[in-house]
Amino acid sequence: MYTAALAILALTSVAQGTLIIGTVAAGTAVTVSAGAATLGLLGGVVLLKGLLLGAIAARRGKRSAEDSQDAAFAVLTNAEPAQCYRRLICDLAAGAIPDNDKILNLFNTEVSPISPKFEYATAAKVGKLVKNAGLCEVRYSCPLSTAEISKVFA
Repeated sequence: MYTAALAILALTSVAQGTLIIGTVAAGTAVTVSAGAATLGLLGGVVLLKGLLLGAIAARRGKRSAEDSQDAAFAVLTNAEPAQCYRRLICDLAAGAIPDNDKILNLFNTEVSPISPKFEYATAAKVGKLVKNAGLCEVRYSCPLSTAEISKVFA
């Protein structure tokens, strides 16, 4: 419950500052400006750090911790600018961004393919496998460079 509330709080303020350029129509691309992507990524970073703290605090109630994480990752998925959160996780796992907050610990166990967390766990696996931020950039589209993501994460 704590993690879901943190997710909503972090992303509510981000959603108010999100700027989408373009229109949504059949065959029309929607692009997100770098400023909006930075705002969105910042909210996601807060959420990921909150998930980590929640996971540490809830070790004794495994099922409720998983439910709370699923709820938070569902919020994260719905608010994700481009694929910047997945890119961040891939970059962390590839070693391009230091994981001082130990965010990757959230992805040490197997995740069900129907879990909202699955795509993020996959991003961590991709990063560990390729060990190259350039390949993370190819796989996960985000208007920010690894250096820009690193600045937001710091």
